[in-house]
Amino acid sequence: MKTGKMDINNLKSLILDQISSTNQDVLVKPNIGEDSAVLDFGEFVAVVSTDPITGVQEGMGGLAVNVACNDIAANGAKPIGIQQLLLIPPETTKKAIMAIINDVNQSAEKLKIAILGGHTEISNTVDKPLVSCTAIGKTTKEKFVTSSGAKIGDDIIVTKWVALEGTSILATDYYEHLINLNINKELLTQAKKMIKDISVIPEGLIGANFGVNAMHDVTEGGLYGSLYELTEAANVGFIIDQQKIPLHPATEIITKTLGLNPYQLIGSGMMILTSNNGVKLVNELSKNEIKATIIGKITLQKRKINTKETEIELNNPPQEQLYEIISKLKGTSTER
Repeated sequence: MKTGKMDINNLKSLILDQISSTNQDVLVKPNIGEDSAVLDFGEFVAVVSTDPITGVQEGMGGLAVNVACNDIAANGAKPIGIQQLLLIPPETTKKAIMAIINDVNQSAEKLKIAILGGHTEISNTVDKPLVSCTAIGKTTKEKFVTSSGAKIGDDIIVTKWVALEGTSILATDYYEHLINLNINKELLTQAKKMIKDISVIPEGLIGANFGVNAMHDVTEGGLYGSLYELTEAANVGFIIDQQKIPLHPATEIITKTLGLNPYQLIGSGMMILTSNNGVKLVNELSKNEIKATIIGKITLQKRKINTKETEIELNNPPQEQLYEIISKLKGTSTER
């Protein structure tokens, strides 16, 4: 199997189709495009999601916290806390362990959530530290949102920049390599700083209060992969205009230099929202200083992307680009 998130066909046959255990209080069950479980607690619901961090060397603790909490926000819930799993190879230094924990703690403090506990283990089954976070949040039963709620005719809105997370990871972990490829330091410094906008909690809460039909945070597979998942969950299609997708100049230069497709690069920090009134939603997000752009519409079936030159039909989920470059540049990452 290829490195990265398991492809949809295998995920269905090997994982989802094997799950029969459930409970009457589970409102949102495991499914393609649904990253969180939603549990019935009467007037309120609890939203729970788990995410590991792989393919990253620096800042993995903070990424784990933010990515797990982003899943909670995509259901319109406010994160309350996280539990952290940390698996550490025996040769890891105490300094490195403390750096990860401090990173987790700082990110939790910034998001105003609690660290509820977790599990820490020294293990020779991993060759580098592995961090995974389980986040829990809550909202009212009337306000929670799913990916499967997208409706035909909805506007598709995205926030911030495409490949925000991937751009920052590449600029951080492959800084020296990119310098050697004649990308200037100022641009790389700008790209590194993009990670500060990784949280989508604000737009998630705004979207839920606005009454959007669906939300899905962009992660592995980039914007195209996440759009595929959302429409798979809702059994609909989409048509988007690639030229309307917000592409940061730093992302454009770095991905072009490395031969990557920015629309298929890991993109935490961008939220996809669908609404029957995209213009009003964009205005609401803009009032709260969140960059938002309408890029297309939810349609009946096919997944179409209009580019400058042609029309592309997305028949299969795209492969995440980050793992390709990690494999290609193995041994060239910046030493810490």
